Amino acid sequence: MADFKHFGLGFLLGAAAGAVIAFLPDESGNSTRDYLKKDAKDIKEAHEELQRGAGKAADASRRLAEELPNATQMLDDLTTDVDRFKLEANDEIARLQEKIDRLSEDLNQDLNQSEN
Repeated sequence: MADFKHFGLGFLLGAAAGAVIAFLPDESGNSTRDYLKKDAKDIKEAHEELQRGAGKAADASRRLAEELPNATQMLDDLTTDVDRFKLEANDEIARLQEKIDRLSEDLNQDLNQSEN
């Protein structure tokens, strides 16, 4: 029980000393309490800003999750359209190459006949 008395007395003396120190002014006349108030205010503002940022990040994450399937489908559709265009373009290129080859042959035959 004596140990508890010493602990209680030490606790009260420590609290009293802390309170006295908190109210003592520094060289410019500001009390430590003023610094603590300012620090507490800064911490509170930083915490509020962090909460706002976390809320915005959560909202952006939710919107991304909602839009991702649409974006994936659009990409698949675009890939299909590009592949289809490539096939059609290759077919058209092949037809044009055949025409060029025939025209070239016809031109060569006409030139050979005119030379003879």
